[in-house]
Amino acid sequence: MRKYENVDIIAALGAVVELNTEHYKNDFQYDIDRFKEAAINPDGENNRLLWLSRHSGTECFPERDAYIIETHAHTAWIYHADGNGDSLRAYAVEITGLDNGRVMGNLHELDYKQHAAEVQNSAFHVATVSVTYKDGIDLRLPYKEWDGHRERLFNQHGEITRLRREPENEGDIQSVLKNSRAKRDKESRPAVLKAQAKTPEQPSIKQKIAAGRQELAAERTAAPTRAAAKLKNNALEV
Repeated sequence: MRKYENVDIIAALGAVVELNTEHYKNDFQYDIDRFKEAAINPDGENNRLLWLSRHSGTECFPERDAYIIETHAHTAWIYHADGNGDSLRAYAVEITGLDNGRVMGNLHELDYKQHAAEVQNSAFHVATVSVTYKDGIDLRLPYKEWDGHRERLFNQHGEITRLRREPENEGDIQSVLKNSRAKRDKESRPAVLKAQAKTPEQPSIKQKIAAGRQELAAERTAAPTRAAAKLKNNALEV
């Protein structure tokens, strides 16, 4: 697989969306917001992401969350593994910072089905959660206890502002992440990103074809008029 180093993340993945995602392209705006936040406040986790372009929409999650079974990230990331993956384009994203307002970083192209299988086989169950609520209270509870009292806690303390799910041993999941990153870095070959997102100055192929058809139709419409004018002129000259 290929890796792209020190690229404009939003421009690069935006080009993938233009080429590969037909419906719900607005999903990418949520990803852009996540990329920008990670570039401004990298913490070693929120700037290491998994990203997926589908025929309908995109997905973007912290890489660590995908390895925790009781998360939406895990469920969503492996969801398409048993289906047709031909239209899926998956990347591991590492946000490195901002450069003149551009979100910069590195992209690793992934074999989606292979990666989803690795995630599924290496994932951990949640043991505890650390959670902060809108009223400022911080709690650390066994997962089952917290899960069983979600509604009561919400009514008491308001919305969740921070939630971290933790396995029995954090060192185990960090080891899996380290090995996965080392493996893909070793197996990836450096490449130059050639795809460019469309701009108003660069019409799409469909637009070019439509314009060509309109031009041809106009020429066909004008042809009888030109022919009649030629005959008329010839008659006048006789």
